[in-house]
Amino acid sequence: MRVSIIVLAFNEVESLKKTIAELQQLLLPERTQIILATSKSATSECLKVCQELEMEFANVIVNFQREPFVAAAVLESLALVKNDRVIYMSSDLETPPSVVPLMLAECEYFDWDIVVASRWVTGGSFEGYGRAKYLVSWSAQQICRVIYTTRLTEFTYGFRLYKTNLLRELYFREKKHPFFLESYIIPLRLGAKITEVPVNWKPRLEGKSVVNLVTLIQYLRPLIRVRFMQKRTLRKSL
Repeated sequence: MRVSIIVLAFNEVESLKKTIAELQQLLLPERTQIILATSKSATSECLKVCQELEMEFANVIVNFQREPFVAAAVLESLALVKNDRVIYMSSDLETPPSVVPLMLAECEYFDWDIVVASRWVTGGSFEGYGRAKYLVSWSAQQICRVIYTTRLTEFTYGFRLYKTNLLRELYFREKKHPFFLESYIIPLRLGAKITEVPVNWKPRLEGKSVVNLVTLIQYLRPLIRVRFMQKRTLRKSL
């Protein structure tokens, strides 16, 4: 199966190199397009590595986003995707490349619209997450499950495979990290066929997360808004 992978890169260096090296080993380069989504505001070290990887691998391209924030990084890169399936993930190894073949295997046998890497299903796990953070995340997933009446377990982790056309037809309003929730609950609300594969989460070893308490609170906005919006407003106008 051919796949395009959007890898978000902002302040990573060694983990970015390792992410791309592992993807190249796990997947056939001729069937894989890798888009390094970065910006001019990324660290100089990260930008240097992005450019080096683009020169080293024929299937790697760098996209410098024009608009700020993570939604633009994903959606502007989406315009460059040339395959029927697309994955977005980070370059800090919190989204392990080893899970990508599992995602693709699911699509080989079933026509899923979305395949989600889940920390909560059987076989998934956390390492070094912290008790308080774990409880907050677990509670958030349960709230999402109740509001959207689903047995799915993972809503906020930004590591997913989509049918490319599905992602392109949806209308997103969030600009920052709540986009990761919005880009999941919109297709869920529209009846997308979704499955989950387990992932073993480990904390990043370099770089710094830009997610804070204010960001987490902002997740409530799309959570409630999408649930009660008319379905026709969740897609782009024809």
